[in-house]
Amino acid sequence: MNLINPKKNLEKIQGVVETKSYTNKLKLIKNLYTKGSNTAGEICVEVGISLPTVNSLLGDLMSSGEVIKNGRAESQGGRKPDLYQLAGDAFYVLSVDINKFRVRAAVYNSANEAVTEAETIKITLNNEKETFDQICDFILAHKNKSGIPDEKIIAIGISMPGLIDSIHGINHTYLKFGKKSLVENFEAKLERRVFLENDARSMTLAEFKFGQKDNYKNVLGIFIGWGIGLGIIIDGKIYQGASGFAGEFSHSPIFDSSDITCTCGKKGCLESVASGTAIVRMAKEAIATDSDSILSRMVRENNNEIEPFLVVDAALAGDQRAITILSEVGLDLGRGISILIQLLNPEMIIIGGSVAEAKQYLITPIQQALNIYSMAKARENTELALYKLGKEVGLLGGVAVVNEKIFDDVLL
Repeated sequence: MNLINPKKNLEKIQGVVETKSYTNKLKLIKNLYTKGSNTAGEICVEVGISLPTVNSLLGDLMSSGEVIKNGRAESQGGRKPDLYQLAGDAFYVLSVDINKFRVRAAVYNSANEAVTEAETIKITLNNEKETFDQICDFILAHKNKSGIPDEKIIAIGISMPGLIDSIHGINHTYLKFGKKSLVENFEAKLERRVFLENDARSMTLAEFKFGQKDNYKNVLGIFIGWGIGLGIIIDGKIYQGASGFAGEFSHSPIFDSSDITCTCGKKGCLESVASGTAIVRMAKEAIATDSDSILSRMVRENNNEIEPFLVVDAALAGDQRAITILSEVGLDLGRGISILIQLLNPEMIIIGGSVAEAKQYLITPIQQALNIYSMAKARENTELALYKLGKEVGLLGGVAVVNEKIFDDVLL
């Protein structure tokens, strides 16, 4: 079954019966892709197709190799029903994780498992077409190197920083050139459907879908790298906002006493005091006063380049100044998070990103700040947790976006 461009496929299909059969098969595939496995009865209820039709379509999809049986579900009385799932090679998704200084890519199967080893290139993210071409060449090279039949890779999910309107495929911060949207440019170059999302939202979606095992429906994901990103999930769905910009809380000016100018041009933003950029600034000040510290030695071994992960590594190695830096960042971050708790009252807040590798050195001061700045009743049912997916969360973010949106252009 050709899944590369369902919209074009539908235009070629003749007849109402054939069209309905094709769209119903897409509904079944989407259901199994998002659920992992399901029974015919549950599919019938969830997608709104009669049970005889579901059984017939499952038979067709098993014959063509897209669907397989996977044991039996628990009985609700009577015979245990068969469980169905997508075959591992039903289709593949190419995921791309872009940040300010590098691009990673890997191919995932229909069970959301990586089937190629992730590859990385260094870049400087900007608005130059040459940078866009470099990224596209890297993506195409990885796709060709994978050895997977071209027609089996049906979509590309891209997670990247910036002010992103994923509905219209526009990044208002990076890779702005020409008259077309960024998604249109990617699709023209890569010849596949491309799903673009802000990195914090995509990583939050990945944690929600693949990482956290609790059945929470109202979740915040806060990711701290060079900047701070926020993803919001309400009633089990990623919240985009009216223009697709929901989650830009890092540029909220909540520190009136701060005289540090943020990258956005304002003073007092959370990002100016609690991000990886702020950590690097504080680390430079620490190194200037103590050139023999663990942190100083690590920086020298890194060609005198200070990066947030070095401060985290130094703290984990026992460097007292690095621990203090992370404590200050955690307290300021917790102050910002306390506002989110009182506005949104989430069931869970996930802390992730490279700085979150500091674990208790970051989580403990965040919790202390929440105790100080948020109302006890507002926070008592909110769980604070570290992310589960670790360094692969960015690539799984690209997968999660495809998992969420695939076929929506013809099914909604």
